[in-house]
Amino acid sequence: MSSIPDVSAHHHRMYARLVAGPYYEPVVQTVRAYLAAAVDDPDGTERDYWALSCLPATTARRLAAVTMRSMDALVVNKPRPSETGVQAFMIVERSTLDGSFGSREAARDALPAMTIVDSDYYDAGPDQVLIHGPWRDFVAVLADPVVAESVHRLTQRIMGMGRALHWRGHNRLLADDVLDRR
Repeated sequence: MSSIPDVSAHHHRMYARLVAGPYYEPVVQTVRAYLAAAVDDPDGTERDYWALSCLPATTARRLAAVTMRSMDALVVNKPRPSETGVQAFMIVERSTLDGSFGSREAARDALPAMTIVDSDYYDAGPDQVLIHGPWRDFVAVLADPVVAESVHRLTQRIMGMGRALHWRGHNRLLADDVLDRR
């Protein structure tokens, strides 16, 4: 882990709001499963190559996001009125996902609780796809070896491009919970 300064009052407030609300456990479990699949050394790359936001002001529904370079690689959102429970999306390597399942339709068949669509984040390049779904199903999907490999390959490529640009938004308090350091 890099040398992280004291936690700001703002980060304390955002963390306390998340902990006091109904979404804390889904956020921690989702980010924990994601980092386990996506990052070889979460402790050693924290804040330098990935940053975890907590209740960022970017959108009203956003609960947390893992950012690599300038890209939100994982986003955890409050549910829309039409959705049941916390939702999450991540960007994964399309060629690994589709190739390992045999096709996009086969991937959709293997992951029926997920929505899989093409995406166009700059940092991820052309070989990317977005996977979206309810947090419990999302955590289960991250245990699938094909999904884990597709997210791992993409994140290693992005982290290899350089450091996280949004490191100031990193919430160490939430990261401590996610990485089970308390």
